[in-house]
Amino acid sequence: MGNFNKLGLKKEILEVLSRLKFTNTLEVQDQIVPLVIKRKNVVFTSRTGSGKTLAYLLGYLGKINKKRNAQMIVLVPTRELCIQVGKEIKTFCDILGINVGMLYGGREIKGDYRTLNKKNQIIVATPGRLILHVNDKKIKVGEVKYLVYDESDQMFDHGFYDDCLYLKERISNDAQIVLSSATITKKVDNFIKEEIVDYELLQIGSLIPENILQEKLYCEKIEKNEILLNLFSKRKFKRAMVFCNTKQKSYNIAQFFQKNKFNAKSLSGDLEHKERQNHLNLFKAGKIKILVATDVASRGLHIETVDIIINYDVPTKEEFYVHRIGRTGRVDKKGYSLTLVCPEDVKRLSDIELKYDLIIEEINKKSASN
Repeated sequence: MGNFNKLGLKKEILEVLSRLKFTNTLEVQDQIVPLVIKRKNVVFTSRTGSGKTLAYLLGYLGKINKKRNAQMIVLVPTRELCIQVGKEIKTFCDILGINVGMLYGGREIKGDYRTLNKKNQIIVATPGRLILHVNDKKIKVGEVKYLVYDESDQMFDHGFYDDCLYLKERISNDAQIVLSSATITKKVDNFIKEEIVDYELLQIGSLIPENILQEKLYCEKIEKNEILLNLFSKRKFKRAMVFCNTKQKSYNIAQFFQKNKFNAKSLSGDLEHKERQNHLNLFKAGKIKILVATDVASRGLHIETVDIIINYDVPTKEEFYVHRIGRTGRVDKKGYSLTLVCPEDVKRLSDIELKYDLIIEEINKKSASN
């Protein structure tokens, strides 16, 4: 950990950091902030919860002109992440008198108009919603000088690749670009090569830190619920996340835990925005102990302490494993993950271990509940 005073930040920004009780920098901030200050284009990989929002924000804050509109845009893949990142940035910017607006789907367009009626120097948005207002000329992105693609691998995986290209073509040619990603997928790699010039490429930290204990248990499908019931009954934990591959399964698993006297809820793309947000808020507040989720929830969400991660299903994509495990072991706290492996999943998990050079320890059913 370093010191914010050594990053070349303006005095007023250092004063806000002190006021908000930010004392030491994290690795991602040490490396990214100086490059942003120097107006370098930056591409970096960093695990979720590494402090990257503050990293790409701090370096540009000193360049914001409070009299001008839409100078910095942060693109994110989901409305939950839009709200989360927007609030994090807003907490900082409110003190500096810099306006931050959030634009995302799942709410009435009137909410957007209230946002757009203000002079927002920074806009955090999902790509589709931003394009809607670019096309109806509510936002002039041609004057944007700083564009951030946050969680770009998930953004492209959600089908926003063409939207991101569309927006890139409409901003200023000399705009500074920062792209963050948990992993460099084929789509991310292609976007970088085709759309970003003269960039610095950095990998910040390891994708899965050593403070996360990773285990696997070979079993049959029919055994999974009872294995987890025994585990959760005998282990002390505040919060656990269970990841599965389908929406229906997430609902069924949550129902199973509820019937067995656990506070559990599901989180998937089928839920209305308000209900999804309510489940997340209850989980963060500790009123729900088990959150059963599809991969829509495994990215970017800031939850302070998740003690246990369960891969009820081996993920369908190798990078999803990294995203899921990134929920635990944050800020050097110890974390734990258990992957349940059926016979048909053996090769898929083996591919994940090979790609990321992982050693996932095998345990038996008795060990899982200890």
